This record gives sequence, structure tokens and C-alpha cells, in this order.
Amino acid sequence: MPESTRESLVSVSNLYQFATRVYASIPYKFLGNGYSFPAWHYYFEVTRRCNLRCKMCQYIEWLENEPIKKQMEGELTTEEWFRVVDQVPRFSLVTFTGGEPFVRRDFMDILARASAKARTHFISNTTMLPEDRAEAIVQLAPRRIGGLGFNFAGTSIEGPGDRHDEIRKMQGAFQRSMSGIRALIARRDASGKQCPLVHITTVIQKDNVDVLHHMPRVVKDAGATVLNLVTETRMHELPNLGDVDPQTYNMDDIKWPRIDRAQLTEALDKTIAAARDAGVELRLPRVPKDEIIKYYDGGIDLKEYECRNAWNTLIVGRLGDAYPCWLVKLGNVREHSLKELWNNAAMREFRQTCQRKLFAPCPGCCFIEHKAHHRAAAGNVARASRS
Repeated sequence: MPESTRESLVSVSNLYQFATRVYASIPYKFLGNGYSFPAWHYYFEVTRRCNLRCKMCQYIEWLENEPIKKQMEGELTTEEWFRVVDQVPRFSLVTFTGGEPFVRRDFMDILARASAKARTHFISNTTMLPEDRAEAIVQLAPRRIGGLGFNFAGTSIEGPGDRHDEIRKMQGAFQRSMSGIRALIARRDASGKQCPLVHITTVIQKDNVDVLHHMPRVVKDAGATVLNLVTETRMHELPNLGDVDPQTYNMDDIKWPRIDRAQLTEALDKTIAAARDAGVELRLPRVPKDEIIKYYDGGIDLKEYECRNAWNTLIVGRLGDAYPCWLVKLGNVREHSLKELWNNAAMREFRQTCQRKLFAPCPGCCFIEHKAHHRAAAGNVARASRS
């Protein structure tokens, strides 16, 4: 990858974090009525179905026990997703998630519809990316980062080779994912485009902590340049999530993931060093490294955290339900427009609560941020702007 594109990856990450914080700052700090500026990042869960059965997946029991026809029931149709996509403001970012988005035969049509009017991004396991599909995806990408179209591709790999296959519960899953990534990158480079930029995400978990330091080399071998480490969360195992007041949940209601403190400390240190040696950008959760270790070793103090996601982001689930995050259901896109949902009574009340405190299920969520972290992020943006 050209050095200019490599530098762009770093600056895009820093600028995104900085921009989302700045965008939310005024309503978060000064509007006590819960109103916010229009959303500018949308997450669309087009399906919860998946071709893999990952050990750490919060939907694993549902995936393994519900027939496919039952899993498909109630999903928004192609035309319904078109109507949702058409409501997205032109300068927004749209992230498509699953499950695995590509199990939907119409996903390329939905992605193309969104890419014609917004900046788009998908999160996929990339096991379903043959060369012709990779070519079609690159055709949706702009020549430069930030242009309208498909800007970013995210995929998840949990370890090298057999370890990934073991966690994914599919023989050959690692090679299929790597082939998908390489096909996408090869088509992008052949087109002379910067986009899509590709990031690889790994969930920190007990089943891969001993091989975590191999992941920068995996990223390098795939042709990607970013390794995104995220914490394992068990929020979706809570009963009636989204339908009940999240303040009714207690810490004891959740089966928190645990990893030996010394083992995780060593794993993170070795991974940071390996990323530096491989020339791979390592993105950690928006917390100090010690907080990651605390999370897996008895828990964090939520008073040291805040969340501004409800001032930036709107999620639409596979059945059309809308959320600021999965804790609170705002209504359904079959009955309300995105604009109506964004500042409705449920959303305003949720924001007002978030201004005072967070909730028991929040630890481990990628949206929460340690209060000291934004100062470091702002410094990274300043340094990037001077370089």
C-alpha cells in the first residue's frame, strides 16, 4: 500500500474520534432537554443470520437452535431497506453489520443504493467475497477517502490459522476470510483507488489471548494495515434487552468475560510491540491499557467513563427497530422516519440519563470512552495535522 494511504488510515481513525466528540460536545454539555444535532453515523443490522458459529458470539444459541426460516422472519425487505437508506443525509456514514451481511442475497443492492448517496462501510467475516463480488464492491468506492461511496471494509479474524477456525467453528474459515480480504485489496490497488480502506478486528478473549501477538503479522500478510482490538461483551445475553428500562439491570446479571491479569498484560505488551515491528496501526478500545486489564479482571468503575454515542449514532436492527444503542428501543422504521426517531421522547430521555450516569451493561461496549482518553485522541489529531 502506498505510504500516503497508510498515513491516511491513521489520520482517519484519529479524526473520526475527534470529530464525533466535537460534534456531540455542545448538545451533550449544554442541552439538558435531550435534543441533539442530526445523526451522522448510522448502523444498519441487515440480518442476524450468519454462516459461522463463533464461540464468543452473543447470538450463538439463537443461531444454533432456530431454523433458518425462523431467523429470517420479520427482517426488513429489500424495498424497506431502500426506504431507510433513502432517508440518510448525504454527508452521513453508514455502517452495515450482521450477523453476516452477505448471507442476504440482496445485500449488494442495498450497499449500492447507500453508496450512491452516503459514505459506506461494512463489517463482514469476508468468507463470502469471491473475486467478482470484490470487483463489484471496489466499483462502489470513491477514488479518495471521504468521497461518496464505499470507503471502509471491516472484517474479524480471531487468531492465526487453526486457532481462528476453532473459534469460528468452521474448518477453512481463516483461509476463506484471508482470500476475501486479499481479493478486495487486489481489486482496489488495481483500480488505483485509495478505497476501500481495510481494517481487521480481533475480539480479546480467553481463547485467543495466548496468540494475540501474532495478529499484527496476520494483518500484514493479508495486505491490511489496521488491527482493531475490541473487548468481549455479553450485553445481548440479557433478557428483554431494549424493551425494559436498562436501569433495572445489575452488574451481577451479566456473565462477564475474565482473563488472568498477568496473561493479558503480557499479551497486550507483546501485541503492541509486534504491531510496531510489523508497521501495523494498532487501535485499542478508547480507554487506557490498564482499563482493558481491569475490565477482564473484576470490572471497571463506570464513574470514570462517559458515552456520547446517542448524540451521534442511530442503529436500525434487522426487524426495523431503532436504538441509540441496544439498551433502549426508540420505535420502528416501518412506522416512523429516521428523523422522527432521532429526537423522540425515548431518545431524549435516554440522552438525559447518559448525561448523569451509564448503565450496568455498558462495560465492554465499544461506544463508551474513558474520560481521560479524549485528551490523548485530541493530541493525536494535533500531531497528525502537523506531520
